[in-house]
Amino acid sequence: MKTIITTPSSELAYSDFLRDGNIVHFPDLDTAPADELLCEVTAHGARGLIMSRRPPEAFLRHWCRRVPGTTYLSYVTGTPSRSAPRDLVEFNHPDGGLASIATALSGFERRFTLQHAPAQPGLPATGCRETVLIGAGVVNLVTALYLWREGYRVTVLDRSPAPGGEHWRRYGCTHAGDDARMFTFTEMDGYNNQDFHGRPPAHFRLPVDHGGWLATGDRPLSAPERAWIEEFERVPSWLARAYNQDIFAFTAEAFHEWTALRQEHPGLFEDVVLTDGVLRLYADPDHHRAALARHRALGALARELTPGQLVQEFPGLTGAFETGALAGGFLVPGFTVGVHRFTRRLVTFLRERGVVFHWDTPVRWVRRDGTGAVTGFDCPVPVPADAHVVASPGVDGQALLMGSPCEGRIQGVLGGWMRIGNEHTRLPHSLKVGRRGHVTEDANVTVARDGDGRPTLIVGSGYGYTGVGTDADEAQLDAIRLGIIDTIERLFPDQAHRSASSRPADNYDFKYCVRPWTATSLGVYHAETTAHGGLFVINGGHNTGGFAQAPAVARAVLASLGDQPHPMHALYHPERFTAFMTDAASAGTAPRAPAASRS
Repeated sequence: MKTIITTPSSELAYSDFLRDGNIVHFPDLDTAPADELLCEVTAHGARGLIMSRRPPEAFLRHWCRRVPGTTYLSYVTGTPSRSAPRDLVEFNHPDGGLASIATALSGFERRFTLQHAPAQPGLPATGCRETVLIGAGVVNLVTALYLWREGYRVTVLDRSPAPGGEHWRRYGCTHAGDDARMFTFTEMDGYNNQDFHGRPPAHFRLPVDHGGWLATGDRPLSAPERAWIEEFERVPSWLARAYNQDIFAFTAEAFHEWTALRQEHPGLFEDVVLTDGVLRLYADPDHHRAALARHRALGALARELTPGQLVQEFPGLTGAFETGALAGGFLVPGFTVGVHRFTRRLVTFLRERGVVFHWDTPVRWVRRDGTGAVTGFDCPVPVPADAHVVASPGVDGQALLMGSPCEGRIQGVLGGWMRIGNEHTRLPHSLKVGRRGHVTEDANVTVARDGDGRPTLIVGSGYGYTGVGTDADEAQLDAIRLGIIDTIERLFPDQAHRSASSRPADNYDFKYCVRPWTATSLGVYHAETTAHGGLFVINGGHNTGGFAQAPAVARAVLASLGDQPHPMHALYHPERFTAFMTDAASAGTAPRAPAASRS
């Protein structure tokens, strides 16, 4: 959305706020006559205006008449009047500082997004109770549980074999990765630039072995992959911060849902190595201080600990503190589980209650008519024409996104896994370890057990972009593997090698799973009515937070099927970023000046 900032600010020119061209800075207009301000605003087709003080009433009436659509106004001093135009949204921001300008911009974007939220797809009055879920990852399995509890008849289709019986490469993210998942309030995080004066990270421009995340090797990137990377780099810092707040809000919703599930279905959490509390550790003192302040602000801090207290309570970390590999840490609310154990229990629980599972059953295509409406699904198992269908496609299900706004939005970023023993270290809590600038910059060390019941630690880390598929370059995979080994050696210098288990699946050297990501770091949620009156829902792209946010996604699906609103419907809409940044309502008016600060 085209926005003009008139508030005087020396910082704006050195921020990334003006980079995209939709936001321009004209400080000389802050005290200009109303007719000059109106001329500039209408010439630029600006629907957003950020000022030091509220402009005259006559200006607002003329502005709203000349610029199509809702207009958005924020100012430091002034109050709305009863005679203000009806299609004007206005509010105050605290001062003329960069943080306050960011608050105003994010306020515009939030109100724009909610106002342009997709209409709830109309459902037939009969209310079909038949639901088909495509994909048996943890998000859809939790959704299946919620649907069954509400009385829906549920069928689950998955392209892979039944979990646990085949080589890990045959499975999707949930069942291919190791037996470890973590919930913390910041588990699903934003990876776009959030530094007002920073630049977009070069994650997707450099290979892993050169400090980036690119794991595609020598093959040229496709047009959708290049577009995805460019969108990642276009997200400005003020918007990335706003997106992060929405992400954290859904994670907080999911925490309450997880808590309720543990109370209502305790059997699902038995013998899954459920471990409460997560210890966050940092290699760099500045990183530790910044993370501590962030978690305090979020209310996601359980206990602060000095290095001395950490060594006393977790003697297995003594070596890492003595060598300087760790600088500090603190305990946060959260939990970890063996996700393979949990999903096996969940599948058994659902099957015993009538949920039908079809393994080795790929849904190859979504059939659409000339208008784009969904008419059916190319699948070996017939999908009832009027059924509601919920697809959680991961990275391999690109064909399911064709013809929808989700097309090209979900792409792959892999993470690797290795195991070590926990007999000597005896960690009582799982760890989240931050190492800035390292290949394994963020590592999860999850308390687990092998097939023989012996205590193990599962170390998961690394970022490797695979694009629209799941194939990764071997050299870049090896760079991640070596990075995980380095993290293990620094954290646990006295740790003996893991002993062999009688369960073959425990005895891998290194494996990985490819996580579904989006360029904006937001999840994806889309719902549309099929040609036969059912609902087709697509969700995914939760980067590192699919498990953490699974119950919130389930709530959003239930709301759609019940013809009710849920914030996820708008805030995870796949076109949220492009809708605001392009804003078709004002796209017809070309700007007269470049996107720069004019004084």
